[in-house]
Amino acid sequence: MSNMEHISNIFQFERKENNILETLDPETEYIKDGDIYCKKCNTQRTCFGITQKVRCICKCKAEEMKRKEEIEKQKEKQKRVEKLRCNSLLGDKYKEVKFENTDVTDEQFQKVFNRCKKYCEVADVVLNRGIGIYLYGTKGTGKTRLTACMANEMMNEYYSVLFTNFSEISKYIRSTFGKTNASEYDFIEKLANIDFLFIDDFGTEMVNRNDQDLWLQEKIFDVINKRYNNNKPIIFTSNYSLIDLIQQRGVADKTIDRINEMCEIMKLEGRSYRAKVKASREVPF
Repeated sequence: MSNMEHISNIFQFERKENNILETLDPETEYIKDGDIYCKKCNTQRTCFGITQKVRCICKCKAEEMKRKEEIEKQKEKQKRVEKLRCNSLLGDKYKEVKFENTDVTDEQFQKVFNRCKKYCEVADVVLNRGIGIYLYGTKGTGKTRLTACMANEMMNEYYSVLFTNFSEISKYIRSTFGKTNASEYDFIEKLANIDFLFIDDFGTEMVNRNDQDLWLQEKIFDVINKRYNNNKPIIFTSNYSLIDLIQQRGVADKTIDRINEMCEIMKLEGRSYRAKVKASREVPF
């Protein structure tokens, strides 16, 4: 390179550097030692690039960008949770229930409450091992509320959840009959593969009449057996013990055997949670 070319390059560099200084915004910036500084945080907004000075981000601008990124991340997370909630079929009554806003009515409720909460804390473990819960006992004691707390907690951690009962499942399956864009198989596959399936009020369905199995008996077995084979957990609530499901409700032995193996059995009795909620309700008329 000749001396003339070298001098020309230096001149070009100095001219470009001066051009950077000409971009000064006097409202928010000032020049110090040949660099542009931010008036707010007093850190540089120019720095050396490969061959010349270039614009760079000052400290307060970087922090602002980081805050915006975090806000966007939170919005995306919220969208994911809302989508999970929409797909969960959890009714409006239970969409806002949490362990934190659930009153503990007595010692037995506290024991079951603690186990349900702990289950959510180890969700990755129980999901991997296919461990569910069979929660039964007297009606009105808060079984559905506790499992709704669990469902909401799971969705907040981005697990896929379906909260339903076999009456609703049977209605949906029947609605697929004769349709080309939906099938019973596809629906059963969805039930089989979702992370956590919650079955509320199990045992209220009619599955047997005059010692003859009805159509729903087979469908209940199909769903539970699919989850069993896929090593996926189910969380049940019921007014009936497993023995009562067989003796009083006519549920097939093979179905109960799988539930017994898949689930930890928990009993909840005592004070009526519904009665407590009603007693504490403010009446506006």
